[in-house]
Amino acid sequence: RYMFSCAVAAHRFIQKIEKQRRRNNQRSLSSGSSGRQLHESNLREYDNIETTSHRREEDHLHCCNSNSTSIVVAGANHMKPVSDLWWALTQPKGNLAIRLGGYILIKIFRHTLMEVEVDVASFMAFSRAISSNSSSSTKSTATPPVVIIAPTHRSFYDFLIVSYICFSLPELGFDIPHIAAASDFASIPFIGWLARKSHAFFLKRGGGTKKTNDDHNLLKESLTRITAEGRKERRPAFIEVFIEGKRSRNRTFVKPKTGFLRCLAETSTGGGGQQHSIIILPLTINYEGLPDQTSLIKEANYGCRSEKMSLAKLTNWMDRVFFAGNVNIGRVYVAASSEDYLVMPNNPKNDNDDIQELAYAIQSRHQSRVMVSNFHIQAASLVLELSEQVVVEALLELGCQIWPESEVKDGTLPQIMPEDRDLLWASMLQFGHLFGPFITTSHPIWSLWLSPAFKRQEAIISPNEAVNTVLSKLIQQFELAEKVIEEVLENLQSKGFHAPEEKHIIQYLPADARVPMFVMQVAVKTKEATAGVSNKKIHKTRHVKPLFPSHDVSGVLNGQLQSNPNTEAFGAWGYQDSCFVLNVKPDGSKYAMMKGTRYAISGMPLTGLAKFVEEELNVVIDPNGLTFPAACGDLRSIPESDLTAESVAIIVALLGSDESRISLRQADRARHGTGHAQEDIYDLRTGHIRSRLPDAVVWPQNEGEVQALVSLASQNNWCLIPFGGGTNVTHSTHCPNRAIDPRQMISVDMKLMSRVLWVNEEDGLAFVEAGITGIELIQHMEKLGFTIGHEPDSYEFSTLGGWIATKASGMKQNKYGNIEDIVREVNVVGAKGLMAHKHKMEKTSVGRSSTGVDVKSLMLGSEGCFGIIVSAVIKIWPLAESRSHESVLLPNFGAGLRYVKDLSKLRALKPASVRLLDNDQFRLGQALKGSSSRFQSFRNIVSKNIGYYIGNFSERSVVCATITFEGTSDEVKVQKKSVRELASVHGGILAGSKVGKSGYDLTFAIAYLRDFALNYNILGESFETFVPWSKLTRVIEATKRKIYSEHKIRALPGVPFVCCRITQLYDDGVCVYFYFCMNICDVAEPSEVFSGIERSARQEILDNGGSLSHHHGLGKLRSSFVHQIYSQGHMDSIVAVKEALDPINIFGARNGMLSMITNNK
Repeated sequence: RYMFSCAVAAHRFIQKIEKQRRRNNQRSLSSGSSGRQLHESNLREYDNIETTSHRREEDHLHCCNSNSTSIVVAGANHMKPVSDLWWALTQPKGNLAIRLGGYILIKIFRHTLMEVEVDVASFMAFSRAISSNSSSSTKSTATPPVVIIAPTHRSFYDFLIVSYICFSLPELGFDIPHIAAASDFASIPFIGWLARKSHAFFLKRGGGTKKTNDDHNLLKESLTRITAEGRKERRPAFIEVFIEGKRSRNRTFVKPKTGFLRCLAETSTGGGGQQHSIIILPLTINYEGLPDQTSLIKEANYGCRSEKMSLAKLTNWMDRVFFAGNVNIGRVYVAASSEDYLVMPNNPKNDNDDIQELAYAIQSRHQSRVMVSNFHIQAASLVLELSEQVVVEALLELGCQIWPESEVKDGTLPQIMPEDRDLLWASMLQFGHLFGPFITTSHPIWSLWLSPAFKRQEAIISPNEAVNTVLSKLIQQFELAEKVIEEVLENLQSKGFHAPEEKHIIQYLPADARVPMFVMQVAVKTKEATAGVSNKKIHKTRHVKPLFPSHDVSGVLNGQLQSNPNTEAFGAWGYQDSCFVLNVKPDGSKYAMMKGTRYAISGMPLTGLAKFVEEELNVVIDPNGLTFPAACGDLRSIPESDLTAESVAIIVALLGSDESRISLRQADRARHGTGHAQEDIYDLRTGHIRSRLPDAVVWPQNEGEVQALVSLASQNNWCLIPFGGGTNVTHSTHCPNRAIDPRQMISVDMKLMSRVLWVNEEDGLAFVEAGITGIELIQHMEKLGFTIGHEPDSYEFSTLGGWIATKASGMKQNKYGNIEDIVREVNVVGAKGLMAHKHKMEKTSVGRSSTGVDVKSLMLGSEGCFGIIVSAVIKIWPLAESRSHESVLLPNFGAGLRYVKDLSKLRALKPASVRLLDNDQFRLGQALKGSSSRFQSFRNIVSKNIGYYIGNFSERSVVCATITFEGTSDEVKVQKKSVRELASVHGGILAGSKVGKSGYDLTFAIAYLRDFALNYNILGESFETFVPWSKLTRVIEATKRKIYSEHKIRALPGVPFVCCRITQLYDDGVCVYFYFCMNICDVAEPSEVFSGIERSARQEILDNGGSLSHHHGLGKLRSSFVHQIYSQGHMDSIVAVKEALDPINIFGARNGMLSMITNNK
């Protein structure tokens, strides 16, 4: 039946050709002209394809055919004899999946292409060769041939078109080929299944020398299976593969890859030791436009990694095709090699030259069938500023085939010439290979770029004026690119980058450069070759490494908590058992994972994080390229303690002879002399601590020991610096410079004072020691059925005393207030003794009173300069009856700001916590989602796209508000109603409680990201401010703009990532968190450079109406800005208060306004 169907189809085919030939002859006789014609059938016969009369036999670039018979198989100009569905079902080849695919493809091609034209005449010799081999193998014991269809690779359409041709033209005698597809297709729902059923097998693209034996063996297994099936059925095995490996980003020919050919050679022996005959058919697929040209140019210009095909991406593209109707890439012409087919040489696996030569031969045949249409000629005319006539004359001289024009069918969107210069360049490079041989001597790198398959000999010289004119214009463009690169190199070298990477150079090309960036990249290579500019790194960032080996961070640092599994990490944020790590899947894709079990995302593969970071910062993360080794035992950079043995003995006696509660060890001193600012972490990781460290660390256990220590400090002229959780980001625990204060420095760690002394449930009060951490206090109160209502992002490690000293704020301040609202009384050991309220009755507080300046007022924001906070009375609340979460998606940040502003006016109905993430931070949050099953992925994609469609959202503008409710059931119910109503007013849609809760939980895990990024040469930090509503948009825009500007002024590599979120709402304004990170590869003194940019951003905040700090405090980091926010009279008054409270400056941390004191008194 199959043979009969093919015979009938062939008979009809021949009849159609004859009818068309007679019709064309009649039309030619009647009209006497041969111009653009409206075809009444799918057949085409070109007997006047223009070629030059000066062709030379030895010139491999010239085409051989001057006539062609072809057929249109798809597109808007394709004549439909029957319905698409009936046609697909009645084709003689293909299973149900292939027929379904054929039906889908004919629809897609009709909406996106004018026509897909196949030069059937060029396939004839090849078809006869296949038939001959197949017949001989059938009649003998010979093994049937393996047929390799090797098309050019310019678009993702390529493999679809080839398979479609084999399906739609059974007359050619080609089976549906087994497609060597990229592995990312396999995981796409439905598409992966359809590809497998359509004879696809999947390869891991790229990897170069890093490909594993498993990848090689997997490919061999696939090829062996395919050829075995062919032997079994006594039929040729058809395999489609792209010799170039990856798509050309700019239409130039890419150097061919040989891995597939080598593997094919290794599997060429059939059963019984017989050798396969391997026949290779080079196919050239000529496009006018490309469906993915814009994204390809973006990848070529900016070094962006190719976006993996995904269901979401495919869905968006299909929406453009079928609903928006704005995709038209013109015509496609497919032709086989005009020369004889290629045969794989016998046993080439031991001869690398044979395989390479074969690959170049395939590419040479590709070039021989390149067609140039008026579309490409117009593009070249615009780029080179030449007349179309000159371009055509040059192409004809070089033997290029000119693609006859075709009539545009009524209702078909015409192919429009792009205005973008980069796209024009790419269209012109359709025939760029023709000019490569002429500049092989004068411009060898440019010649290799244009025509990698040309055998490098003496340059060809053309006597034709048109050819020389086009060449001259091309060379002008190439030399212009080289000149621009020279200027950029000079600029970067003046900034200290003496050997910048290629991406770094491309990044700072002028925006008005007339040459595309992908051309500039070739110019960079010419500079490397001619000027000795190396692409290797000269400025190495100092190795980032832990300062202390694990055995040295034991003892007191961990000794006091040795029985507690919740041990804090050293030189990084968080717990020792929790951190992000980067792993690689068998397919080569990278994924991050959080170790441990503490957080909701712990143990989940985060497949989107590495990709997000790479795309946003324009970097490539090497999973094996950690910038620090496992351990470092060099402690010599830390000076020895100045505290004498006699002083140590006095302190030990004070501590009840407990020597474990005092430490002079470098590890303890380093931890207590630093905090968690980026400078601190960078210093600890590099082993070059720039700040002065304390001479000793002391752990008191009670108020009496603190008073005794202060008394000893007064007698011995020591300086005491209180230490809580060490989570400060303001350098507040740094010791003053020795030149300013030469005294011995003692860090007083309060964490052993962590008891809850009493709880008054009736009054809602608790009396707590100041060293208790937030998590300990919260857990203790929850056991009693209460909450403290204060949850800063750092609550796992920060302490009650630290909250008071910095005037902290928590996530739920909408309901419970800030620390100044929660704390009722504060007890402090000062230079003159205990500062506290007196009570006649136990377990009470003075509450609100009008009795002058109280201790609490003095201590809030004092940052350790007035005394040591030892305990406090705080407000507590019964645990909320109802707790829940919600999230709202809004179309853009402006709508989000208006939405949260209206929420802030709800007063008592305001949810406990409202956070608004800008688009960049929202997308970061999406990248931190764990991987899910294929069904869940499909469901999520569909629901997201439906939501975006309903809300008219864009993936690059949508923002998210995460909301937390706490209160009675009725309160929460009313709050949720208000949230919904306001969301509707501002064009938002509810995204669900799951998103809201994950956003809330993610707050604690995301803090680990900064130190994880530092592993891979990415430095980051966050900083906050209070901004009035009236200045909010101005501050955010100006601050982001300033960071980008400062980054550019310094000519730093990569792209800075800047995002923000609103974290606390007030009647008059909000707290804004900015997040900034940048690539520090090759940057000299990166921490200082980063600090300079952050200072500029801070100044921009102040200049545009923001505050110096909302809740982090000033410390020493921001103290230089104090004169901009306070009058001199106020600062002098604070200094006077300090001198009255602490005459000999025992508490000499010199934070905030007190950093201005220049003497030790």
